[in-house]
Amino acid sequence: MLALRRAAFLDRDGVINRMFLHPEFGTVDSPANPEQFELLPGVGPAIAELNRLGLLVIVVSNQPGIAKGKFTAPLLAAIECKMRVDIKAGGGHLDAVYHCLHHPDAVLDEYRAACDCRKPQPGLLRQAARDWQIDLSGSFMIGDGVTDIAAGCAVKATTLFVNSRKCYHCDSLAAHNAWPDYLVGDLQEAALVIRRLEMGDRDWAQQFALKCLAP
Repeated sequence: MLALRRAAFLDRDGVINRMFLHPEFGTVDSPANPEQFELLPGVGPAIAELNRLGLLVIVVSNQPGIAKGKFTAPLLAAIECKMRVDIKAGGGHLDAVYHCLHHPDAVLDEYRAACDCRKPQPGLLRQAARDWQIDLSGSFMIGDGVTDIAAGCAVKATTLFVNSRKCYHCDSLAAHNAWPDYLVGDLQEAALVIRRLEMGDRDWAQQFALKCLAP
């Protein structure tokens, strides 16, 4: 029997790349084409660090833009290609990318669904685990949204919440009963915490533990 592997699961928007202001919609949202896609500082080296730790690095991202008519499947594929190229230029590589394309209010019928892959549901993580023989409870989920943390908690992964040191999202975390294990400023800091955890230095990592506690 093959030994199970472990992974660092990453949300995309807000963790890997900047959000983009869409003047036509009046919203700050996911990039809709490759020209709007820009890596956040330090992402390539942070992913390279996760690679060196022997973890699979897998993106798990809700991407309902096609369902909402904001962009097309070829544009999403082109954005993914640019993401991989830019990360490689920074020294890192992605092992896989999983998207949920559904939305309950989709304008396109084929994408209108209450699915099990749209975070906070853990379907994307479970699909990746089947495809790559991953031990989810020994893996990590890094995200900047409460839904990312909820998906990670559902599979008992160690969760790292990319957010302000001040916990502005505690009410939402409580509503989802999804408390992250660690609160970090960006992906580089998440990679540093994971490295120290892999070294067995949980006392050092405890400084990044969430400061507001679950009831």
